[in-house]
Amino acid sequence: MSLTCYIIDDEYHSIEVLAKYVNQTPGLELVGSSTNPLLALEELCTIQTPDIVLLDVDMPQLNGLDVADLIGSASNIIFTTSYREYAPEAFEKDAVDYLLKPINYARFLKAVTRVRSNLTSQIDQITASPFFFVKSNIKGKFNRITIAEIRYIENVGNYIIIHMNDEKVTTYLTLAEVLYKLPVEGFSRIHQSYIVNHAAIHSLEYAQVRLSGGVSVPIGGTYRTAFREKIQPALLISKRDKSDH
Repeated sequence: MSLTCYIIDDEYHSIEVLAKYVNQTPGLELVGSSTNPLLALEELCTIQTPDIVLLDVDMPQLNGLDVADLIGSASNIIFTTSYREYAPEAFEKDAVDYLLKPINYARFLKAVTRVRSNLTSQIDQITASPFFFVKSNIKGKFNRITIAEIRYIENVGNYIIIHMNDEKVTTYLTLAEVLYKLPVEGFSRIHQSYIVNHAAIHSLEYAQVRLSGGVSVPIGGTYRTAFREKIQPALLISKRDKSDH
């Protein structure tokens, strides 16, 4: 299982150490880093949600605990700090782990292993369950979503619209949150505002996918390469074809 990582720390040296650990660990990919938590939050809105955020707690612009609230549950948070006293608050944020500086590689690897274990459990749960429930606009009511019936999911403001075969459901979630409930191999986020079910794709173009029923969904530039790599095994192309795909 390959995991993407992002580092937020106001100390360049700390970023260098963690980046070295990420780069030397098989199955980890560093997708970005920043010494400024405000700039980091802005960048995280433009890239595919990283699996792991290595987050310093004590920073001048914005406390890491507050940053964790803004990131939400989409990424697995591993706090890094020189101060032991932040630990209780950190775990209240559902952090996966809490690393005290100076951080050695063995301790870093233990935290990453914990993330892998958590994600494997989530995938097992998804595989076992063909449906989930989402909150409706009626107090106390939850609507059942059958995964196989989802065609695509659209982000609209603070809500998402789940487009299914015979209906659509609006609920207060982010795309990152619902993506964790979907089978990894069957669904892809292809744009900042869209997730598609591979089974609903009628045709592929460079900048969009066309779904059965005539709906066109754009492919965002930051998601294009990962999406193409994901569906590559399903592309049947003659070896005699020398054109650029």
